[in-house]
Amino acid sequence: MTIEFIKPAASMRPTGSNTLPMDPWARRILNLILGHLSHDANIFECTLTGPILRAKAPTILAIGAPDGVLPYPVWEPIHLSKGEELDLRKLGGSSRIYLALDSSSASSFAAKSLPMTPMYKVANGSPLRVKKLGSLELSWLAEDCLFTGDTFQLLSASDRRGLRYAAATEVQGGREIPPEPMTYGAIQLPPSGKPIIVGPDGPLTGGYRRVATVAYTSLRNLAWQLPGDYVTFTKISREKALQQVLDLEDALVRDLVPC
Repeated sequence: MTIEFIKPAASMRPTGSNTLPMDPWARRILNLILGHLSHDANIFECTLTGPILRAKAPTILAIGAPDGVLPYPVWEPIHLSKGEELDLRKLGGSSRIYLALDSSSASSFAAKSLPMTPMYKVANGSPLRVKKLGSLELSWLAEDCLFTGDTFQLLSASDRRGLRYAAATEVQGGREIPPEPMTYGAIQLPPSGKPIIVGPDGPLTGGYRRVATVAYTSLRNLAWQLPGDYVTFTKISREKALQQVLDLEDALVRDLVPC
């Protein structure tokens, strides 16, 4: 590897077929940025802090993060010269970032000063770029669950298994039920009235009533939240949730600009 980690991140885990990123679109976008049609870049999910790294040879990498939180470009290739360092310790109010290291093109870049494969950046204003938002859209909601519109705060007892929230006003809790299938983004309402959004490392089944599911494109917003951040849930239709996915797929073709 052409990168030396001078100081590791607080948590730095590789993403792949067995590890779904909190932002389910990040891996695909970063691979396309680095010119890969398949998932073959080394992509890491860094939580709470990022690493300090140094290039041992000319290197190309890319960072996925909300716009404006880092002093470095995001969602586009970054070229590092030999000996150049990148300090990603401060995430600027975001809980995590994604770091993509392009080992294959780094070797060709070192040899020829240019990558062998074309690379891209995400156009400004594209929906592929993300902002840290205070709202989450729901693609399904139980008719008797009325917590949409309320403001919920992310609790410190949250991790990749589940994100736990509390409302400023009391929310009527759900009942325990026989275990039913769960997926990333499913919202359970336990008897405490504090909603739990099942994370990518969450259980396959759950014993609390599932009252809603976060729209697939809105799962990106979960990746950046820190304990203490607030969100408001907004109900949308299944049809709108599906259309949002199609819109992002269109953006993958339209908004990747050669660079």
